[in-house]
Amino acid sequence: MLNNPVIRDATVLVFIVCFSMNVIGAPIEAQSAVTEQSLMHSGDSLLDTSWAGSRVGVIAPMDIPLILAGNFGELRADHFHTGLDFKTQGQEGVPVLAATDGAIARVKVSPFGYGRALYLSGPEGITTVYAHLQRFAPAIESWARSQQYNNQQFELDEWPHQSFVYEAGDTIGWSGNSGGSGGPHLHFEIRETASQRPLNPLFWNFHVADSTAPELGGIWLLPQENGAINGRKRPVKLEHEGKVMVQGGFRVAIDAFDRLDAAYNRCGIYKAELRWGQTLVFDWELDTLDFSINRDMNAHAYYPAWNTTGEQAHRMHRLPGNRLPVYSAAASSGVIGCKAEKGCEESLSVQVWDVHGNSTKKQWQVVVKSSESSEEGVALGHGKLSQEKTQEIRSEDGIQVFCPANAFYEDFEMNLERGPEGIFQLGNANVPVAKAIEVRVGMLSAVGGAPMDLCSDKTAVRWIDESGSSQDWYPGVCEGSDFVFSTRHLGRYRFDVDSVAPSISPHSRYEESADSVLSVLRIDELRFNLIDKGVGVSDFEATLDGEWILMRWDPKRERIWYELDDQRHVTGRDQRLLITATDEVGNRSEWMGWVRFHP
Repeated sequence: MLNNPVIRDATVLVFIVCFSMNVIGAPIEAQSAVTEQSLMHSGDSLLDTSWAGSRVGVIAPMDIPLILAGNFGELRADHFHTGLDFKTQGQEGVPVLAATDGAIARVKVSPFGYGRALYLSGPEGITTVYAHLQRFAPAIESWARSQQYNNQQFELDEWPHQSFVYEAGDTIGWSGNSGGSGGPHLHFEIRETASQRPLNPLFWNFHVADSTAPELGGIWLLPQENGAINGRKRPVKLEHEGKVMVQGGFRVAIDAFDRLDAAYNRCGIYKAELRWGQTLVFDWELDTLDFSINRDMNAHAYYPAWNTTGEQAHRMHRLPGNRLPVYSAAASSGVIGCKAEKGCEESLSVQVWDVHGNSTKKQWQVVVKSSESSEEGVALGHGKLSQEKTQEIRSEDGIQVFCPANAFYEDFEMNLERGPEGIFQLGNANVPVAKAIEVRVGMLSAVGGAPMDLCSDKTAVRWIDESGSSQDWYPGVCEGSDFVFSTRHLGRYRFDVDSVAPSISPHSRYEESADSVLSVLRIDELRFNLIDKGVGVSDFEATLDGEWILMRWDPKRERIWYELDDQRHVTGRDQRLLITATDEVGNRSEWMGWVRFHP
């Protein structure tokens, strides 16, 4: 790999590139012209190498045993994980240390994503990132709060003009569970400062115990055109090594993940290779990623398995729309097969590594027969989409879909159809979407063309999962009798109406007096529940005696709160508190009452 941080012999690198360009094609032929001597230099010299700890200059960001809940390159929803998730012993408030000397370049506060995050610009052209924090170091915390009050906004994303300079080992914050975190932990990244591209942090010498080899749960063989796997014309997963009968050409995907010594979490693998006989067909390794194309993880993943089961499922072939920089020159989108008319028999092997050099390999013996013609044609939907073109498709019953160029990763047929009770279908949920598509649906029922409820500013649609349960809400706009919305997910949708405003209520810890005044005594915050069961909260605001106050927001816990350390209140008398909240379709609610802060 040209971008691997491990320094390799230059002649080996040149040979790998030349070898890859000359012998890999589509389809892969069973009879290879590659010699055994040349294969010794095709990357096998690194099979027992540990890539971890090859760099110095970054220390651990916490002074506790380093146990990972997630690693670099692990498959996540619509993205690769771009850092390490360090466990914090199930609690918040663990001191977070500067991993290098440097200055705080960016401070971010968000109810979603990274939550409370710091970006430390260090030497050697790298930036370290610390996310899901509970709070920042006092000087940064005070500055951030001042910015939030100046902007009269909870969310913050700014580059400080004043200097917050730290040495490696200084405390810059405390670990938490803010933003999109699923539990207390520290998300830690190392990025190239100039490009902001994330690098695999385990290249640096962190003491993360890992003598456990990755697990290869099996491979999928994906028949092409009129092909078949063991007589089946659909993808087949092979969990155990052995012999398999294939008709025609096929592609491969793998189920592979890694576990480390101190935890049972399913993490991602670092490197994978696919060989057909002695020929290297496909390989990749996760040295670095790119935020601008990180969503292309959906093209790297074998999406039908990843989307339905959450397995760490990787394609061992490249879709046309996949732009990820993780593949070698050997990687191709070709179909594996053989040119002999009578077929052939060859070994198919997969080997996977973790970043510490632990490896697992499995092999299957594949008997390939020539494909036979089939009378079964491709069932046409309402439109065939070309991956590279801007296209619009429509159904006869009033569904239109506008797809920009490169909205998908390969060409496919999209079916559009209506169902009963306001349900409609947009293709197959197991097809990933790279760019948002615009959907226009006429407000007519599927049966008899009878008008549905008129479109209004409260109209929305909801995505329906395989069990038939309504899930995510999608607001949109009404254009005449049409409802128009954008989405990055195919599948089934149902019309719905969100006419219920968000709910605002004080936490039960605050007892109201006889005159309905909330009493804040021996507590360091004033907390309210903020709940919306529809499209979601878009905005909220709070004033105390007419003056704006900062309410922090944690959507996953459905709460907002004012911290008494802000000192924007007075003690010993009643103050008028007004909180307003608006959802994505304009439903608005408010809570108004009196609060007494006790000394």
